[in-house]
Amino acid sequence: MSGRTVVARALASAFLAAPWTVSGLVAKGSEVVGGRFSWLRSLARSVLRFFPRPPHGRLELLAEVLATRAALKQACANPEAPVRVVRWLTSEPEMGRQPWPIPALSTQADLADWLKVTSAQLDWLADGMGREHTSSPGRWRRYRYTWIPKRSGGERLLEQPGEELARLQRQVLHGILDRIPPHEAAYGFVKGRGIRGFVEPHTGQAVVMRLDLEDFFLSVRPPRVWGVFRAAGYPDGVAGALAGLCTNRTPGAVVAKARRADDARKVDARWLLARRLESRHLPQGAPTSPALANLAAYKLDVRLSALAAALGMHYTRYADDLAFSGSDARAGSAHRLLRCVRSIVRDEGFTVREDKTRVMHQGHQQWLAGVVVNQHPSLRRADYDRLKALLHLSRTRGPNSQNTGGHPDFRAHLLGRIAWVTHLHPARGARLRAIFEQIVWD
Repeated sequence: MSGRTVVARALASAFLAAPWTVSGLVAKGSEVVGGRFSWLRSLARSVLRFFPRPPHGRLELLAEVLATRAALKQACANPEAPVRVVRWLTSEPEMGRQPWPIPALSTQADLADWLKVTSAQLDWLADGMGREHTSSPGRWRRYRYTWIPKRSGGERLLEQPGEELARLQRQVLHGILDRIPPHEAAYGFVKGRGIRGFVEPHTGQAVVMRLDLEDFFLSVRPPRVWGVFRAAGYPDGVAGALAGLCTNRTPGAVVAKARRADDARKVDARWLLARRLESRHLPQGAPTSPALANLAAYKLDVRLSALAAALGMHYTRYADDLAFSGSDARAGSAHRLLRCVRSIVRDEGFTVREDKTRVMHQGHQQWLAGVVVNQHPSLRRADYDRLKALLHLSRTRGPNSQNTGGHPDFRAHLLGRIAWVTHLHPARGARLRAIFEQIVWD
């Protein structure tokens, strides 16, 4: 660190322990630099203009701001009277403003107590040093890794946290993240909201547009995760530890096991996937990832909702599916909207999968997340017929013969699919349930 950076950090620590007035900051600052220098008063006034209230828990931010102030720059640039730190004062971190009913955790020690782990365990599980990225297979890895083929081609990596890390993540989910409301346009992974709410605003519209975000979880970078916890009021140290518990850097040896690409387009996609996995990201398999992805996309939802409202359209999001609809079916209007959406998505750090973008007009089947929305939410006939045939064959030939996907609990899998149909179309769901009840299970 440069000399000015060191002085700025020392002054920031002292200022947070001082009364938040010009005289209070000058008094504490003079203890740090060994005298009531004239530039201290100018620096104190500048800080108070920038922070009307003391930024408790934001030591790093305060230090960065101090390092950019003209008063400190000029003082540190004077070769005849260089600024020196003669004493280092510390301040206890404090919770910031708490907009939601979350546990107050001012220090990493408080966080460790709340999670019922030692400080050493918290340090290892939060992986602040990035040990997971270079770890070898064995007991010291925090995650188990499995490559899974996608139905649309390619692969995705399932990152399953170990038992102790999963316990901590579930506590963070239920104790903190569940208490922070996502945007009203978000429907996936939100208690009390589901597919029906996602599609209903788009029924009976002249045009329906669907876009898909590429690698949704992997695209959420650590600063956004950290920002979620900071917005909840947690000091920098606690926010950093919480972000560490909920993110991961995949070991290079695991990334290298991905299937080799067989054409140029797939080579680029595989390279991008590897870069995202080897950087800190939300792991697909951690219980905290869905909620954090929704909260990290809050600003995206705000901007896209405002765009849709300005154009007289509707907007909803289900995980990585973006849906827009409206009464203006002109091609120019749709292209204008898509151009703006791509710009906002890119600006917010996400990427649109162009091969999955759809513009669907009346007179053709309009569907979102497998649900037809032309007149009212309903299951696509082909999907209903396939499920009905699967149930019929399970009844006549036995369920084991039809479990081609290798589901460990095929009965629960079928019940889940029937429940989804029932949610959209109760009469069809009842017919499928009647066939299910005739299946003989071993």
